[in-house]
Amino acid sequence: MSQRRVWVLALARRYARRRARRELDGVWVAGLDEARALAAAGPVIFAATHVSWWDAFMVVLADAALGTTSHCLMDADNLTRLPFFGWIGAIPIDRSGGSKARAGLRQAAELTAAPQAALWIFPQGRQRPAHLRPLGLQPGVELLARLCKAPVVPVSLSYQFREGERPAALLRFGAPLSGGGLAQLEGALIAGLDEIDTFVDQGPAAAPAFSALVAGPAAPSQDGLGARILRWIGGRGA
Repeated sequence: MSQRRVWVLALARRYARRRARRELDGVWVAGLDEARALAAAGPVIFAATHVSWWDAFMVVLADAALGTTSHCLMDADNLTRLPFFGWIGAIPIDRSGGSKARAGLRQAAELTAAPQAALWIFPQGRQRPAHLRPLGLQPGVELLARLCKAPVVPVSLSYQFREGERPAALLRFGAPLSGGGLAQLEGALIAGLDEIDTFVDQGPAAAPAFSALVAGPAAPSQDGLGARILRWIGGRGA
């Protein structure tokens, strides 16, 4: 079922890192070491909030940092239109529900038999702004956890402006969940989003667990030609 190609994934990782370094104010992560240790001990399911098309890049970068062999569930129709995602680990899921969706989840669960296996799922099922409540989680993640007999790690994902001119990507890997269903997952994801807000609002002093997975571009100089011209114009108008 998996069409994952190691050489394609290697290219995708380099491309994702280059795009993130050039176009984002860094990729900031918390809880990575704990998630990596958990994945080394057995299969794991990463359940992430779904915010934008950048999310696919974040999964690619996180997979490299975690040292996992990851697959990500993707809407079957979208994967048909964009088959190259299958080469980097996407597997189809029929979002119409019913027996087709359950069969897809069972096939996905079979992939967790491999060492360092991880499955990524976006239980919201579609992109939604990170601030909307409730999150709108779908129940497929519960069935997937039972089939895989694997813990679910909430991954709160958001893109926010800090002090740069570009948004930063922020991921918070939470503690693994072994029960409690969607309500527990929703609470954990929201708690992670709150931590991200604290980090953006108050900086590393308030949320020291965040560190840069990918550094952003250097801040533009305030002494560049454009800034000097604006200061000169401002001085003449004073």
